[in-house]
Amino acid sequence: MNGFEFFCPTKIVCGAHALDKLPDELASRGVKHPLVMTDAGLMKLGVAAKLTDVLDAAGVPYDVFDQVPPDSSMDVVNEVAQLYGQRGCDGFVAIGGGSVIDTTKGAAASLACKGVDFATLQGSEILNADLPPFIAVPTTAGTGSEVTLVAVVADTKAHAKLSFTSYKLVPHAAILDPALTASLPPKLTATTGMDALTHAIEAYTSIQKNPVSDAFAVKAIQLIAANLPVACANGGDTDARTNLALGSLMAGAAFSNAMVGIVHSIGHSLGGLCHIPHGQAMMMLLPHCVKFNLDRGIHAGQYGQLLPYLAPEKAAELGANATAAQRDEAMRASLFALNAFFHDTYGVPLTLAELGVSRDALPAVAKQARYDGSALYNATEITLEDAATILEAVYE
Repeated sequence: MNGFEFFCPTKIVCGAHALDKLPDELASRGVKHPLVMTDAGLMKLGVAAKLTDVLDAAGVPYDVFDQVPPDSSMDVVNEVAQLYGQRGCDGFVAIGGGSVIDTTKGAAASLACKGVDFATLQGSEILNADLPPFIAVPTTAGTGSEVTLVAVVADTKAHAKLSFTSYKLVPHAAILDPALTASLPPKLTATTGMDALTHAIEAYTSIQKNPVSDAFAVKAIQLIAANLPVACANGGDTDARTNLALGSLMAGAAFSNAMVGIVHSIGHSLGGLCHIPHGQAMMMLLPHCVKFNLDRGIHAGQYGQLLPYLAPEKAAELGANATAAQRDEAMRASLFALNAFFHDTYGVPLTLAELGVSRDALPAVAKQARYDGSALYNATEITLEDAATILEAVYE
């Protein structure tokens, strides 16, 4: 076995009423006046109020920034960093999806480096200073950003998504409370859940995988596959929501160490250039990228190893004597079938044409995807033609 490293320092507080423990988590870190980060949608839906009500009841003073955009941006990161200092805050609580948590990572990193422009920290392990106390409270079971070392922030002027990678970016605590995801509609539950599934599958097939990341990835796939359809059908199912949130977190911990691959390299480009929501992009791309890899013998045998966790009935039907190729094919088919289920049941789009993307935009997306950092972790180099082939398959 080759040597490896695995890092997941985040304290995890999970289960019904986990949010009630927030004041204690803040106090244990010496935080007396946090800046609560969220977005306008969660404020309007009353989801953010579930958190601020807990702070109010505990007598914890706080400020709120509720203007995080759907795609975290450099401008907002710098604005938040300034607000934090002006209001005398001494820690962050981020309640929201990946954009809210990534924006908070950016602002916290900028503050850690004495207010420098976050853009100057782009790349891997450039950040050396510790973040202010940071507690993440995810409201979607998708990005896993609450335990990852990655922040993806949009440069709105360049129409690109910039990646920042550092162990210093990992939040200090994550609170997973099923009450916060119960109101998530089926379509968004499906796309964010498939985002998490993509994290786990790409982590398992990454060239940087290791036995610990594999264990997290496999369990994540099992939890997501078993609970995602249930959570879509019945958003109030507490067990399904908790298991889905835990699956998302475990997938995040897996890919934070093993990294991701071509699904993310193309998905990042679709988000930056065509403004496709990240979970939607992951869901559309995942089966096609798996097919692309298998058609070229890439990760052959590895995909099939995941079949018992994604589709246990199909694995049992194939039996113990099935070949590796048969399991690979069954895994590919199961991913396409899962997408078809969410499309037919909840109307989730499966093509770029359905989302109104012009075919003329595809060459620029392919070019940007070719140079995305995620592409480095696929077993073979991705060419411009490879990216174009996948995009064409997803187009219609």
